[in-house]
Amino acid sequence: MWETNGVIFKENFWDAEGVLVANIGSYMGGVDLWQNEDENYDNFDPQSIHVKILEVVSISGTWHLRKLQVGLSRARRLAQGQLIKIQLFAAFPVQIDGEPWFQQSCILAISHHGQAFMLKRAAEEPLGHATTIITDVLDNAKTNSVINASQKRALLQEMALRLS
Repeated sequence: MWETNGVIFKENFWDAEGVLVANIGSYMGGVDLWQNEDENYDNFDPQSIHVKILEVVSISGTWHLRKLQVGLSRARRLAQGQLIKIQLFAAFPVQIDGEPWFQQSCILAISHHGQAFMLKRAAEEPLGHATTIITDVLDNAKTNSVINASQKRALLQEMALRLS
């Protein structure tokens, strides 16, 4: 069971192996978990680091994470809110910013606490550089209405397949 902004969710997500709560535009070296360019927001607002709203998504395992990295899958949007409460009914592995521990049953209350500027490493490999350029070109094309979000997604998926 979990709660956001006073709304309690008791749904079971049987395929979920992980729940991510974040306020960042990308994860794992550039994966857009929230998919801001999606034309269907499923009653959610676009992700923004400036509004102090947290996004909650689920993933269905390590294979799903790998597919996310190359643009072949999407995380499942679960919620957005200023305060996310997750009730654990049994001991459960938890990780915050790379620090893991085994959490006993409790209610986790997660809220925005502050912001810090982060540095991003420049791509050192030619393939990483090519991917960065391709992504920038497609972002620019989407911004200038040369292509739409679904075309951008299809092109990214095809390029990811060919570059891998």
